Amino acid sequence: MSDNPVTRMFLWWNKAYADHAFSPEGFARYFTEDAPFIVDGGMRGTGPAEINAHFQRIRANTDRVELHAVATLADEETCFIRYRTEFRAGDESGTEECVAFARLRDGRIAMIDIFQRV
Repeated sequence: MSDNPVTRMFLWWNKAYADHAFSPEGFARYFTEDAPFIVDGGMRGTGPAEINAHFQRIRANTDRVELHAVATLADEETCFIRYRTEFRAGDESGTEECVAFARLRDGRIAMIDIFQRV
């Protein structure tokens, strides 16, 4: 698996989720201040503070979520990633296969567009 800003963010994200440690400062290590976070065509937030708020909502409504990179292709400006999301919320659990396209700038994610349930 290639080491890139998206895979590094996934590793941090899994630990931060488990430790209840999401924060705007944590997301700022991986996202630029103007980074749009898009899921299935819908804007979920722009920049670390809004991305943090999005994931705080997910954290509040789930018991477990883990992101697992399956395949990546990345250079200094672009990352394509296929990954699996495993989740549990109450009695419901499951797995989603996802793909994402990210633009990178200065070693951080400058835009990410995620497609769930592929």
